[in-house]
Amino acid sequence: MEQETFERNIREYAPNMYRLALAMLHNRQDAEDAVSEAVLMAYEKRHTLRDRNRFKPWIMQIVANEARRIYGKNKRITPMEDMEAYMPSFKDENHELWDVVMQLETAHREVIMLYFYERFSIKEIGRILHVPEGTVKSRLFRAKKALKEMLEE
Repeated sequence: MEQETFERNIREYAPNMYRLALAMLHNRQDAEDAVSEAVLMAYEKRHTLRDRNRFKPWIMQIVANEARRIYGKNKRITPMEDMEAYMPSFKDENHELWDVVMQLETAHREVIMLYFYERFSIKEIGRILHVPEGTVKSRLFRAKKALKEMLEE
């Protein structure tokens, strides 16, 4: 992949990458670090991408891996109140839904973000998160159930 194409793809998917990292890490600086590190790693490994049409799942997997690495290193979560300042540009039209999604446990929040916000398939989410498709399906089912219960309260 040429440098120009790589840069164009990064610019296009930067908001998606940041949204995923922030959802996983709950910390603006850590999310920015995860995206930056992922971009560096991807740039160095861009020659390994066989199908250019698969760039988004490929880069999102790298971001998810980097976010997990940072999360494991830090083991800290920013309180939900502190996140509000960072969220306006990523909120959907129904702010209540975004707030509820951000209250889900990490595993459920990840699949909701990737499935509904990023529009990845179950199979692609499994690859991104390094879990079997059945695990993605069960997390998605539990996450939707939890969302429904939280919204009915």
